[in-house]
Amino acid sequence: MDVRELHTRLCETSDEDIDIRLYFTEKKSNGYFSYSPVIHENLQDSIKELLVEALRKVQGMEQRRFSPVGYLDGTIEFTPIEEIASYQQIINSFDEDIVHRGNINSEIIQKLKFCCLKINIVNYGELLTFRRLSKFNRLAKGKSIIGRLTANAFEKLGPNLLGIDENLDLLVFEGEVLILNHIALERIFSIDDQYSEKATEALEIVRQANKIENFDQFRDDCLTDKRVKRALTKILNDSDRLEDCFRNFENVIDVVDTFELDIEFTEGNNALIYEDKSQLMDITRLIRDSFYRTLINNREGIDEGV
Repeated sequence: MDVRELHTRLCETSDEDIDIRLYFTEKKSNGYFSYSPVIHENLQDSIKELLVEALRKVQGMEQRRFSPVGYLDGTIEFTPIEEIASYQQIINSFDEDIVHRGNINSEIIQKLKFCCLKINIVNYGELLTFRRLSKFNRLAKGKSIIGRLTANAFEKLGPNLLGIDENLDLLVFEGEVLILNHIALERIFSIDDQYSEKATEALEIVRQANKIENFDQFRDDCLTDKRVKRALTKILNDSDRLEDCFRNFENVIDVVDTFELDIEFTEGNNALIYEDKSQLMDITRLIRDSFYRTLINNREGIDEGV
């Protein structure tokens, strides 16, 4: 995503050529439900300024492809929107025929998951921003008193308290998501279910290699470990690498010996034996071909996949 171009276009576009809609969304058992309050005219300019500031902060940052297993400090990530299974469900909840435009009381506020700003820029395109609401929700909970100072007096504010700021989590433009907050992508779009599906697909490829004894138990334990599910999701993006995971099995035996891994093999060294969850990450690293030896200093190490 060309953030610099987006920032410039937003700055140069007149207020008359920008239409902003605001949505607050909660996740229910049967999908997503959104509320769309009217934005008062005097807030349109302020919201535009927030967006300009948010884009200014990240326009020079290095962008890297999203990795389920983590990210590098000082970078931001991106991913195609079609790789997020729940995205269209959320967009559908903004539909004019079903979005709720009534009052949002304090009980509803406590259930809201995130907010979205949809900015239509005439003759340019549609930008969507997403922001988790957990911090704002906490202000509306419990018996705390939230207020403001007016002159020398403290004035209590009502319980229906929500807010938006320039610290956006996600930007969506022209089919791509720019991820400013790594964990927010998973929380907003509930990606854990997607990780389970991808990990299951990856494990089926591993099963076909027939190199893990007690595979059914290994599979079940993988699918209950969030870190392993992320790692398997990542390697699934490189299907050739996954299909080759145990092709040179004599090298697997050598790696287990070199790195002194707590893994045993069947008689004849035809397969490794899975015993318990303590072996999950080591076996996953073997599948991902994460162990290496450097060419210059012959140094041994493990690629953690970030």
